[in-house]
Amino acid sequence: MVSEYISIVFAVVFLLILLLLHFLKREFDPSWRMISEYEIGRFGWLMRLAFFCWGTSIFSLLITIWPFLLPISGTISRLWFVLIGIALFGAGIFKTNPITDRTPNLVNTIHTLCGAIVILSFPIVATFAVHSLLYNPLWLANQGLLIFGTILIWIGLIVFFGSIVVARIKNPSAGEPSGPHIYQGWPNRFMVVTYIIWIIVIDGIALRF
Repeated sequence: MVSEYISIVFAVVFLLILLLLHFLKREFDPSWRMISEYEIGRFGWLMRLAFFCWGTSIFSLLITIWPFLLPISGTISRLWFVLIGIALFGAGIFKTNPITDRTPNLVNTIHTLCGAIVILSFPIVATFAVHSLLYNPLWLANQGLLIFGTILIWIGLIVFFGSIVVARIKNPSAGEPSGPHIYQGWPNRFMVVTYIIWIIVIDGIALRF
């Protein structure tokens, strides 16, 4: 199917844009700044484009795995992936505030909600999808890769939130819930990369059929 290639291409483009922004926007320290902050200021349109690419990759992936998903867990996975895809487009449309800016802002609130949907629920829906796919003999033959990809995204999520917890334990008097004392930037990037790798792994398996 063409959808596998589309999904992989857009996933890779997302990674390339993210890497490029690391050099273009040096004012954002990657040790504690979130990737969403690349939307702010010059070249911000590139980060928005990156989110659109990721969302397109998700929708293309869904087309690929749609026929292989079971009725119950498969239906949950389909709807959930649609929600994640919409959330990624929402993250691109609604620009975030700087992480140090606590000013109430509807646009930032929508972006934060979209980001939370992607970050918190991606490993869950991916696990549901893999559970469903493993009932199919074609996918079962690639069980090792499927399990590897699924474990990887959970590691990404744990590393991200673990870094926040550890930083706050080490510096409980810092006050602010985020900032230069919370080194969540690299873990945030690592987590996102694991999510993208999962997409590429699933598409790669589908290309074998």
